[in-house]
Amino acid sequence: MFLSASFRILVNVESLNSVESVGNVSRHRSVPIVIPYDNGYTIRYVPAVSGESIAHGFQSLLVDVALRENLPVSEFSRRKEFLKFSEDAYLEGIEPPKDYDDIRRFEVDVMLKDIVADVGGFLYAGNIPVKRTSRFQVGYMLPALEDVTNAAALEAQFHVRFLQSKPPKGAEQEGARLGQIPYNIEAASALYTFTFNLDLDGIGVPVTNFGKRDERKEGELEKQKVSRRKAALKALGLFVSQISFGARHSRYLPNAELMSCTFALSDIPFTVSAGNYKNYIGQTFNRAEKLSRLLGIKTQVWAVVREEKVQVPEGVKVVSSPEEIVEELINSIDR
Repeated sequence: MFLSASFRILVNVESLNSVESVGNVSRHRSVPIVIPYDNGYTIRYVPAVSGESIAHGFQSLLVDVALRENLPVSEFSRRKEFLKFSEDAYLEGIEPPKDYDDIRRFEVDVMLKDIVADVGGFLYAGNIPVKRTSRFQVGYMLPALEDVTNAAALEAQFHVRFLQSKPPKGAEQEGARLGQIPYNIEAASALYTFTFNLDLDGIGVPVTNFGKRDERKEGELEKQKVSRRKAALKALGLFVSQISFGARHSRYLPNAELMSCTFALSDIPFTVSAGNYKNYIGQTFNRAEKLSRLLGIKTQVWAVVREEKVQVPEGVKVVSSPEEIVEELINSIDR
């Protein structure tokens, strides 16, 4: 079971991902992208939100779900500090691997300690390094290519910190200088798109296919497999219900609206088409149908459509919200 989803979200006046301060300006992250132009291509610099920011938001929600479901969460993950057993100082009582035959034991111990390291992967950089590849994949949130020239913008918003009360006696000049400070925060608005993949079959399963095995510990991990996969889906359900990632939510809470999305569940890794153009749902379904015939597998495609001129082929299951899709997926794990 490999789940892939692509979203088109209209986001106005957000500062989810700032990268640096230049003078009194906090700059929004921007990236160069290639877009079709006349008979060729050109470069545009556009606002973006990094995959790291999105991944941190998803993993934070996974922690919240896991704590409610009584699944294991490490101390640092509880704090939303995803150091994930990167070195000896963060092992939280787990014994480092003694040799290369001990790598699988170490990976299983880490997975039993923390569901975030299971779903989000980890890299232990000790004398015997151990790596678990993340079970979910996410990229940058970028303006949709079809609309980028007319529907994506960055603008610095002017603010002033103002001290109204009189500064202490003898500190008039210093108080005035510190009391009134102008600053600018770069805000962005765009029709964004991003893609999210989740390898459900890989959750609760060690990736190290060599070395000694502890049957008792691996049996314990096997018993948690279903509940861990449900927790990952519940975290995804929370994730798609709201913009729960990025910074500056306290004063720059994004004005966001889901315009459309598509989900695909397949027996093999299959990534849906990016939501750069309004025909992305049809492209996804056509690709899924051809791949299914080629390999003799089954692929289910869902869609949520709230914008005009988005055509949905027959065979795509249309629902009113992404939460319905996630709920159906959670129920299917029991069957």
